[in-house]
Order: sequence, then structure tokens, then C-alpha cells
Amino acid sequence: MCTQGRSFLSYRKNTLSTWALLVLLFAASAGSVFAFSFGPPEEKTGSPNEGTCADAGCHTGNDLNASGGSLMLTIPETYEPNQVYEIIVGLARDGQSRWGFEMTALDGNGASAGSFEAADVINTQLKDANSKQYIMHTAAGSAQGTNDENQWTLKWTAPDADIGPITFYAAGNAANGDFTPAGDYIYTTKAESTPPIPIIAGVSLEIVGDIALSTMNAVEGVDYTLKVTNTGNMMDTIMLEASAEVGIEGSVLGALSDRSIELEAGGDAEVTLKVAGDLFTEPGDYPLSITATSGTDDTMTAEVTTTTTIEMPPPPPPPPTPWDVNDDGIVNIQDLVLVASEFGQSGEALEADVNGDGTVNVLDLVLVSSHFGENTKAGQ
Repeated sequence: MCTQGRSFLSYRKNTLSTWALLVLLFAASAGSVFAFSFGPPEEKTGSPNEGTCADAGCHTGNDLNASGGSLMLTIPETYEPNQVYEIIVGLARDGQSRWGFEMTALDGNGASAGSFEAADVINTQLKDANSKQYIMHTAAGSAQGTNDENQWTLKWTAPDADIGPITFYAAGNAANGDFTPAGDYIYTTKAESTPPIPIIAGVSLEIVGDIALSTMNAVEGVDYTLKVTNTGNMMDTIMLEASAEVGIEGSVLGALSDRSIELEAGGDAEVTLKVAGDLFTEPGDYPLSITATSGTDDTMTAEVTTTTTIEMPPPPPPPPTPWDVNDDGIVNIQDLVLVASEFGQSGEALEADVNGDGTVNVLDLVLVSSHFGENTKAGQ
């Protein structure tokens, strides 16, 4: 009886040992099958100094980033300090039906940048390793049975200061859901978010050609060519204004062909400045200032000055002296002889028609005689 009891106990003990061994073997063989459905191990995003689940041996049989699949990140192109952004991780490959991902965000020195939030706690979770933060899928987030593609939504809060470009590194597993390491595809990607580029406004203004011109016709005036340049880093509308010199009786004004110009960053344009006076403008030098002002930042200005000289018009020509018939400067007997040579003739353009009545007669002789001996060139 005792022998039989010992045999029965030995049998049960051996049976239990066998089952325990089988369970251990099953656990050992199935560990790689079930363990990572609850989330991948940390530091498998493919970032610098990190590997992926492909080279860790937990998913084998296919090349990293094999054609036919994709891992995409929707991140902010630029970030503002302390702002919260929604990020979407999308993984796709036809024929696959289980999914996983892991992501981290690093600055230029490889340190964690900002902080993730598991906005969807059912499908995403957070872990830390070596002072880095990781966000990844949960067991539910592996979306068993979801065919061809899957995505996860999470939140990321930007750092509280501008720390330069931030790179998001992610790895994804497009699995076939057969609970073995074979037939799965690992994909990696990265995307960069940069701090906003500070807006820089600026403008330059120069005169093309002469900065000083002169004219004897104040009403007609003179034209200057100005070159306006947007020296900022964004499109800007440049405003132009010319000063005026107002006199007691007359004025000199500057008129611009354009009062505002829209320019791309680094773009330039030419503008005409007409400087003119009026009928009462007195001769003299008239400096005019032209100012260009940025429409983005009105403290950014540029200025040039032109000087226009209004000259005294030339004196009028002396009055005609038709009694100096031969125009030699002296009224003498030779002029009387010329009148006598055409005496009695009528018509146009007769040289001896001194009074211009169309006939050479005694009236012309009398007019020459009245100026006899006169120097007609005096004072010229």
C-alpha cells in the first residue's frame, strides 16, 4: 500500500515536473511572440546609438525598411515653446494585420526634447530609459486584426525655450499577427521640427545715377531713379515718402511714381522721383529727402537726399533792329543804299522792307535815317 502510494506520488511528481518544463519551454519559445505586443523594449527607435527590433532579433526574415510599406509622422514643422501639438504616427503595409511603434524626440545633443503625453491611454504608453522618454503602443494599441494600415494619435509639448532643431525618431512593426517573429516588417523614419524663424524686417534705398540735377525750367523739373530693396527675410510692403521745400512765393515738390511697393525678401524695384516747381519758384538749390519705411516694422527706415538746382533762365534775345539792313552793327549809308536798291518793290521777305508793311518806300528810308549812326550791337 505504501509502495503503491509512493509510486503514485512519484508519478504525479514526475508528471508535474514534465508539465512545468513544458510550460517553461513554451514560455521561453513564446516570449518573443507575446512579450512585445504589450510594448517594445526601450531604445529601439533607430535614433543615433540605438538599434531597432529588426537587428535585435525579435523580428526577423525581412530587410529593414523593405519596399512596399511606410512609416509616416505628422509633426509640427516649427514649434513654439511650451505649445502642445498633436502628432500622428501612421504605419502601412498591405497584407499585415498587427501593428506596433516606438518614438522619441531628441535635440541636437541627443537629449530628450519636450515631453510626450499618451493622449490615447488605451493604445499608447510612456516609458523612460537612459534619461530619454519613449512613447509606444500598448497591447490594445497593436490593433490585432486591423488590415493593411494603422495609426496612433498622441500629444507632444514643446520645450519651454528655443533649443534649436528637434528630431523625432520612430520605428514601426507591420506584423502579420501569427504570433511568430517571422513575416514582420520593421520600418524607421525621422522628422525634424525647427523653432520659428524670427521675422527680420529691413529696407535700403539708393539713388541710381546722379544725386544732383539742375534745370532752368522749374515747372518741367527733373527725374531721379531710386532703387528700393527689401533686406528682410520675408515679404514686405515698403512705404515711400518725399519731403517738400516750400518757399514764400513758389514751391519745389517731389512726386513718386510709387508710394508703396510689395517686395519678396531680397527683392528690389526702381521708383522714379520727379522734382518740379511752379511758375513762382525762385532760382536756388532745393534738397529733398526721400524715406523708405518697412511695413512690417516701421522702425526700419532708409533715407536718401537729392539736390535740385533751379537755374536762372537766360536773358531774352535783344529786340530786332531791322534798320540795320545789312546787320553789320552800324546804321549808315550802306543801309540807305540797300533800301534804295529795292525801292518801290512789294512782297514778302524783302530785306529793305524795314517797317514790314510789304512795300519798300519812303517810309523805310525815313526809318533808316532816324537811326543813322546807331551801333545796333552795343550791349550784346
